[in-house]
Amino acid sequence: MRRNFMLSLMMLGLSSLSITACGNAGVGNDRLVIGLECAYQPFNWEVNAANDFTLPIDGTNQFADGFDIQIARYLSQDLNKEVVIKKIEWESLIPSLQAGEINMILAGMSSTAERRKTIDFSDAYLSSDLAFLMKSSDIPAGNSRENPLGYNDLLSLFNNHSLVCQMGVVGDDIIEDYFTSKEGYTITHNDPLKTYPLAALDVARGVSFAMPAELPVVEAMTNIDSSLGVLYVDYSFMSEGDLEGLSVNIGLKKGNDELRNALNASLGRLSQERRSQLMGDACTRSGENA
Repeated sequence: MRRNFMLSLMMLGLSSLSITACGNAGVGNDRLVIGLECAYQPFNWEVNAANDFTLPIDGTNQFADGFDIQIARYLSQDLNKEVVIKKIEWESLIPSLQAGEINMILAGMSSTAERRKTIDFSDAYLSSDLAFLMKSSDIPAGNSRENPLGYNDLLSLFNNHSLVCQMGVVGDDIIEDYFTSKEGYTITHNDPLKTYPLAALDVARGVSFAMPAELPVVEAMTNIDSSLGVLYVDYSFMSEGDLEGLSVNIGLKKGNDELRNALNASLGRLSQERRSQLMGDACTRSGENA
């Protein structure tokens, strides 16, 4: 779901050297030892107190909430395995996995061709359509899931307007790659904001015209303000690599087929309707913590 960074590649190289020197020792598969940032709403974030949705962050007095945490809770119950949540910076997640400090990355990470060179992935635990959050009054009449807006019509709709998204996510890349600097159109890419709820508030206040995101995120953001609505789009204009960013997967150490097979079997028992509900609820709580 997020763009690769040069720092990540550097860390991967350092991690590979470390693994070669130290062997493959690390955590086993008897527990789900999960790495995530605890700073990526609505997928994961940090809170001060426990509630019905949280899990404790290892080595701290804090707790983690979010869609990723609800998937972790489900996997723990379905597989009858203890979950350990480790707070790790984004750039250090893959090196930590390779070094055996964790055995899973459950952090809104997409299975891209570049990442598949160094780690394995489970099946997707969320796959979605692209949509835009807008004021309902600005959405063209007749727009629906069955009648989405095409690319040329999107360019015309967004002309002389500004777009915004959360920083570091595929939606922010989509703005830059497909809507700014298009000949004949003036579409501004506003500075990305820290969270989706803050970007949604930007749209509600009229500072920005629209926000791209995965459909469940956009649908949930409409709960922040009743004046907001969903613009359905035909996103076939996106490249294969960007389409990968609309799905998120669990990262696993190369060759850990035992855990990957168990996770895929468990995810196969989790309905798409339940996944969408968990994401929607997480987005609502994320809005309360914006």
